[in-house]
Amino acid sequence: MATHKRNFASTSQIIGAADAYVTLSGTTESFSSDVDMATNGYEGAEVMVEINFDGTPTDDVDISFYGSLDGSAYDDVAFSVIRFDNGTDPNQQTFTIKDKAHFRVGAKQTGSTDSHDVRCYVKPWNWTDA
Repeated sequence: MATHKRNFASTSQIIGAADAYVTLSGTTESFSSDVDMATNGYEGAEVMVEINFDGTPTDDVDISFYGSLDGSAYDDVAFSVIRFDNGTDPNQQTFTIKDKAHFRVGAKQTGSTDSHDVRCYVKPWNWTDA
């Protein structure tokens, strides 16, 4: 009898590089690279976001998820926005994104006082019978 289980691809960093962070500036949104779910038939992806807040932070950070049909034209409005509270430092949270052909992650501070650091990883998956 076959066992139906998730088949995970390798983890890749989509904001930052080589485990380093990207520093946010003001309220300008910083975007990840595209996550292509269509090409390899991925149904979902685990997305881990980590914020390293400045000392005595004022601003929180909003993490937004934007869908796309083709990986080049993204939605104008995010399908989900999660606020990372500066009271937890560092603040790491993992989310499951499902049923999108492509998506990207946006990171934006809620004010212009701080310069918080952000990095993001993705691990897509599909189903397999073993």
